[in-house]
Amino acid sequence: MHYKNLILLSMLNFYIIFICYAQDFISIKSKSNLRAGPGQQYPINWTLKLPNMPVKVLEKNSTYTRVELYDGTRGWVWNATVSKKKFYIIIEDTYIFDKNHNKIALVKKNVLFNQVKCDVIISDKVYCKVAKDGIKGYLYKKSIWGTNQSNQ
Repeated sequence: MHYKNLILLSMLNFYIIFICYAQDFISIKSKSNLRAGPGQQYPINWTLKLPNMPVKVLEKNSTYTRVELYDGTRGWVWNATVSKKKFYIIIEDTYIFDKNHNKIALVKKNVLFNQVKCDVIISDKVYCKVAKDGIKGYLYKKSIWGTNQSNQ
């Protein structure tokens, strides 16, 4: 019976740790190598060059973090090359709308935002409230990536 409780406790701890990291987003500081594994001995699959690009944390150890990019690409980055600053990336060309659903600005794919508040409901659709370069308005939530808020 004691072993059963110990196994259940271990599984619970693993689950809690997994949940803590599973939906956390961080960003690339300036440039980072995306490796096949957690160490310099693993090959570099990609070099990430977009400063402040958001990535989803999948797993973490003391020196490397396993991340996922918005397109589903996965790999390991060195912890010194990432930041806890929150950024969000546009994953498709879209528009910023006002509250009356008038288009006020075109936003191209790969544009980054750092001021985003999602779960805004307008006419039964979910939007994210954004601000950039003096323009304020709303984006379709499905067009933005890097938030772990519900309904994405």
